[in-house]
Amino acid sequence: MEKARLYLAEFIGTLMLVAVGTGVVVFVGVQTGALPVAFAFGLAAIMAVYTFGNVSGAHLNPAVSLAMAINKRLSWINFLGYVVAQILGGIAGSAVVFGFMKAFGAKHAAIQQIGFGQTVYQTPVSFMGATMIEMFLTFVFVLVIMMVSSKKHGAGKLAPLVIGFALTALVLLGISATGASLNPARSFGPALFAMFFGSATAMSQIGVYLIGPLVGGALAAVVAKFFGSEEA
Repeated sequence: MEKARLYLAEFIGTLMLVAVGTGVVVFVGVQTGALPVAFAFGLAAIMAVYTFGNVSGAHLNPAVSLAMAINKRLSWINFLGYVVAQILGGIAGSAVVFGFMKAFGAKHAAIQQIGFGQTVYQTPVSFMGATMIEMFLTFVFVLVIMMVSSKKHGAGKLAPLVIGFALTALVLLGISATGASLNPARSFGPALFAMFFGSATAMSQIGVYLIGPLVGGALAAVVAKFFGSEEA
């Protein structure tokens, strides 16, 4: 029962992040630019971390869970459960966005055009360049999480705010280059839905959003451990 609560918290929290963040990409961001998108993801992270932080830690991101497992703040068995829950949460979040689109009367052609807030990188950014950008952005983000959530360096009740504003800043930095995912679960769900509706671009680039964030998260774990933040 305890594991079920942990995994359900990760599922719902990731659903919240993806539904709110990518929903704003679809319905607001395409008209108004990067700032609403960045704040949407940041505020969604704050909501989810305050809601589920005391339940599961509110990782909401396989890269965060990987870093926690490397630093022995999460068992490897729970790491697998968290990642499955997060990926399913990302898919469910995209389903929510799809439901909103249908409620707005979006037709098939319109769905193909605006997608599901999927993350894609623009040419002329290369695969390697995009991967390195995602790696750096995720490294910084996960390092912040590891530090502010630790006993030694923790920010206490302010930690969710720090995490949310860090995500906002990093999305602003990277959105024009890669879409600034920093999160494999956030990318996979929208890419999967987009593929089903005739746009395979995001899924063809999914390697960037798996490799970059996971390597960045692993590096953040090593650096965080050096600073003594391995204790939860």
